Amino acid sequence: MPATTSHEPTSNKTRPAIEQVRPPLVKSVPFIGPVRQFLGDVLPFLMESRATYGDAFRLRMFNLEMTCLCGPEAIELLEAGSSLRTSKSMHVLDGELGSCLPSTFDGPQHRMFRKAHLEFMTASLESKRREDIRSRLAEHTAEWRAGDRVDVLHEAQVQTVDVLSVVLNGEPFPFSKKDLALVVHTLIWATFGHAPPWVLRNPVYRSVQKRMRAHFLDLVARIRSSPERAATLVGRYLDLEPPIGRERWEDRDLVAVPYSAYLAGFDTVASASSFLLYRLLTHPEHLARVRQESEELSRESPGPVAPTKQRFLRAAFLEAVRLNPPGTAVIRVADRDFEFAGYTIRKGDEVLVVIASDHRNPEVFERPNEFDPRRYFAPRAGPLRRRVLPFGSGAHRCTGAVLGELVAVEMVSYWVNNFDLRVVPPGRKVRAVARPFTQPEGLRVEVLSRRSKEAANHGLGT
Repeated sequence: MPATTSHEPTSNKTRPAIEQVRPPLVKSVPFIGPVRQFLGDVLPFLMESRATYGDAFRLRMFNLEMTCLCGPEAIELLEAGSSLRTSKSMHVLDGELGSCLPSTFDGPQHRMFRKAHLEFMTASLESKRREDIRSRLAEHTAEWRAGDRVDVLHEAQVQTVDVLSVVLNGEPFPFSKKDLALVVHTLIWATFGHAPPWVLRNPVYRSVQKRMRAHFLDLVARIRSSPERAATLVGRYLDLEPPIGRERWEDRDLVAVPYSAYLAGFDTVASASSFLLYRLLTHPEHLARVRQESEELSRESPGPVAPTKQRFLRAAFLEAVRLNPPGTAVIRVADRDFEFAGYTIRKGDEVLVVIASDHRNPEVFERPNEFDPRRYFAPRAGPLRRRVLPFGSGAHRCTGAVLGELVAVEMVSYWVNNFDLRVVPPGRKVRAVARPFTQPEGLRVEVLSRRSKEAANHGLGT
């Protein structure tokens, strides 16, 4: 049943009575609710709840109540954007950044700024900066030696934010990973209600946040006066009309833009890359196909292989994020009463749209728990691809989704075409945890050897 607003006309005389029914409350531990499930891989719990209660149900954790919406109609509702808003759910982030970050508001200006993001963060941007990207990856892996054990998530986070910093901000990553993790995770936990607001008063956080803000204010000022400013995301903003009510862009208005390179990629892209590497190393037949594809492409044209052409590796990426999406759901606020799946969603309700609700649905994906990139090459596989939503959907789908996927693919391609790696200990199964996005806990690989120059040159090696 499609979602409808409560004031729409209906010929069903019993409709008003139906509209008074609230979604069922999931039975759970008193007071704390399903906190334990949300600290790990929450998708199986949400799937089980959906199977028990239907496409709409409520959760209570401490003093927070959320209404979960699942299935294709929930995605349609999210994409329509007519009953759900982000602004209220992002007020904490608004206040901390004190700036206009496009994900934090709705309306015409959001659409304009979003368009600017989409036009900047394209596949052509990756193509133009590919040598820079490869240079950063080469520098980060230059010291990898046989016998080394690599913390995959740590490396993915460090390399991702450095690449994005160079590509979007025009400078190598200027902070430590520890400081960035503190700021990013504090902001995210507080924004989405996973931690009380007082965590924002933590003196260590405040000190690091102050230092980062000062750096970004200086960066914006430098970009403003640079003839090369068009090569950065801040420079793209400077060419746009300023926010409503402002005569010009002030530096403080744009301080959040450099943050976006880190907020967007530190967890999501790095997590997706880590799970992709894990899946390939534990499925050697698919890893061999990835390397074969890279070798064949390298014969067709000189220079590094473009990630856009690595169709099998991109299918493997899609399969990895289907099984372990960085974000299982997105939070919104109902801005009016409406009906969904026969229940009333009230104005002001915190709504969790489970964008991954069909990722492991056996009615959509055959053998849903199996990692098989080949499924996306089957006849009429297009609809399957569209059911995998690792970076959201609708008006607030991550504007860096295209670039983020290409960075993840390029990074993992670089690793597996330059190094022979294995998961340690051998046969170890990785557990997914939420911190706050889904991540592989304790995933480590051992460097067995650097692949020969001939083998590496067939991939992205040097």
